[in-house]
Amino acid sequence: MTNIPLYGRLKQRNSSFDDDEFELPELRPNSLDDSEETLYNKNQNSAADIDDFNDDAYLLSHDKSENENSTIPMVAAAVSIKDDPSLPCLTFRFWVLSFIFTTLGAAVSEFYYFRSNGGGYSIFFVLLVSFVMGKWMAHVLPIDEFRIWNWRFTLNPGPFNIKEHVLIAVAAGAGGGSAYGTDIIAIQELFYNQHSGFIIGILLLLSTQMIGYGLAGFLRKYLVRPANMLWPSNLVFSSLFSTLHGNVTDTRDKLRFFYIAFICMFIWQFFPQYIFTMLTSISILCLMVPFNSDIVRFGSGYHGLGILNISLDWNAIGQPGPLYTPWWAQVNWFAGVIIGSWIIAPILYYNDVWMAKTFPFLATYSLDSDGERYNQTAIINAYTGSLNETAYEEYGPAYLSVTFAVGYFYSFISFSAAISHVALFYGGEIWGRFKASRSEEVEDIHSMILCTVSGSHLPWYGLLLAVGLACIMVLPIGIIQAISNNQVGLNVVTEMICGYIFPGRPIANVYFKCYGYMAMHQCLSFVSDLKLGHYMKIPPKAMFVSQLWGTIVGAFINYWLLQLIIAAKRPFLDGTMEDPTGQWTGYRSQVFNTASIVWGLIGPGKTFGKGSIYHPLLWGFLIGFIAPVPIYLLHKRYPKAKFHLITIPLICNGLGLLPGTYTNFIISGFVAAFLSQYWAFRYHRKWWNKYNYALSAAFDSAAQIVTMFIFFFFNVMFKADFPEWYGNNTQSQGERCFPDPHKM
Repeated sequence: MTNIPLYGRLKQRNSSFDDDEFELPELRPNSLDDSEETLYNKNQNSAADIDDFNDDAYLLSHDKSENENSTIPMVAAAVSIKDDPSLPCLTFRFWVLSFIFTTLGAAVSEFYYFRSNGGGYSIFFVLLVSFVMGKWMAHVLPIDEFRIWNWRFTLNPGPFNIKEHVLIAVAAGAGGGSAYGTDIIAIQELFYNQHSGFIIGILLLLSTQMIGYGLAGFLRKYLVRPANMLWPSNLVFSSLFSTLHGNVTDTRDKLRFFYIAFICMFIWQFFPQYIFTMLTSISILCLMVPFNSDIVRFGSGYHGLGILNISLDWNAIGQPGPLYTPWWAQVNWFAGVIIGSWIIAPILYYNDVWMAKTFPFLATYSLDSDGERYNQTAIINAYTGSLNETAYEEYGPAYLSVTFAVGYFYSFISFSAAISHVALFYGGEIWGRFKASRSEEVEDIHSMILCTVSGSHLPWYGLLLAVGLACIMVLPIGIIQAISNNQVGLNVVTEMICGYIFPGRPIANVYFKCYGYMAMHQCLSFVSDLKLGHYMKIPPKAMFVSQLWGTIVGAFINYWLLQLIIAAKRPFLDGTMEDPTGQWTGYRSQVFNTASIVWGLIGPGKTFGKGSIYHPLLWGFLIGFIAPVPIYLLHKRYPKAKFHLITIPLICNGLGLLPGTYTNFIISGFVAAFLSQYWAFRYHRKWWNKYNYALSAAFDSAAQIVTMFIFFFFNVMFKADFPEWYGNNTQSQGERCFPDPHKM
């Protein structure tokens, strides 16, 4: 479950910030406002001089002329309108460095996936280290030109430039994670005793990772070209790339600020991550009453709701993107988080809704009627791998924790509300852009510059249906993500649809989910990269080659390391043994396996059908379709009252935070969002324009790099745990909340 809001353009004014800057524009596909027309004429007049741009073209300077590059303040603060189209993109340095960082990322991410203290592969690490290595390669590689038949090339085409740097990061981002399809291979091996083989495994990973790329071209006119489609996280990268490759006074000031912020955060993060781990989750309630399970349930950031819980760890604070996600979007999401976690969840639990008190409060696995883990092997036909109806009737249905169950309810609302919301508020623009010819489309300033650059058990029709569902949902979900920096999940709905069509077939269900979800997810991932390339003036073909290359490299590394880990650690991953060191766990694969049981093996007909205690949750679909309607009518009746900023899918994503996410970030994350996106944006606009995104990039990169540093040097290489003391209690993960495990 993830979060998102909608298509809007912030109007920059000469006066101080007011609420009108959050207005979403009327759709005028065939007209330009005065500021856009001025920019267009300005760009046309300077087009003839475009070849004169040099490396300085990428520097961000926030003087008056640069602030005019976009009518959207967030974009104007982070993205330059200058370009040098002669810069090479797919250089020898790109191929070498992208291979190194993609290989490293895919290996680290797959390794982390099965670790109990798993971390992530930081794209900021890639960005910063590749910058140093790229500069070094530009210094040492020969500049001679080589010739093979009619093909001429050079290992060193000149200074390491911003475009090849962006493409290295894009390739590492595309292939440097743990592929979603590895979950299928893992649960087949660990829980269903099915070995897929190398060819099938590789084809599964490649196809699920690439299947969405074909949709991206269709979505460019809707999600990339419009200036209102911000893709906020890309603004941080755009600012950091421009900062690293700049050399004018203003950029030197920003780079100096970045270095200072990076060093300060790098030093600070050793305290919450290693020395004083209580700082990651300071539970005020637990400090007052540490041994009361009810207090722990309310106050713990790891085992509870995070009420009065404060974090001073940027890994937690920065989780919702507080320094770059628009303020109105964060208000929607945090409102959902607080209502869902602090109000609805405890009400449901203490009123014993859906037998809540019988089960662990935040359990993410399926349970039997006694509150124990559900034994899926007891109801599987050993010969067919499908449901044994007789055994199921004897064993009984699977149950869910109350937070897990109501999370499905929020997912149902979010899915249908995304369709309804986008149809009501953006249907006119979508239709207008669909009808408009290419010559009639209104481009933003960056478009005009860029134009100058040149064994599944799933039947074949099930695969077509999965991809078709992604095609239908990718535009409304993409619009919401482009504006709010959050994505509405499609995985639950794909599981449900397949569960009804192919009941009792768990492997078919996970394949259907993987293809349906990844077609949309990878499509939007590529669209996001296209927008980054759009901001950085990189040709779409180069972006595609970069992401395709990273995806192919990453898939092979993912598969190879997955097989190594399963062969070496199988008993710890399938739950038959507990790792005595506490380092290896199959938790994530077990969650994926639980979904295959609930939706595939048992099926939604039994889990949510008539007679089931979870049947009322299906009303979420109808509620989701209806909920945006009164908001739309209120907006039409009172257009100045800002009702259009209320976004039901985004609120639902916040509501569904539990049970899969720690809650220690809620208060600190909201404070950080308020200070950056409201207070600094409103009262210190000049500082915000110049430093906000540099600050976000510095904090994010420092925090993630410290986490990797501590893991490799203090956990893997030297195994040097910090001595235990009051602020670093291992029993409570430093939090000093001590619940009774039998009451949680």
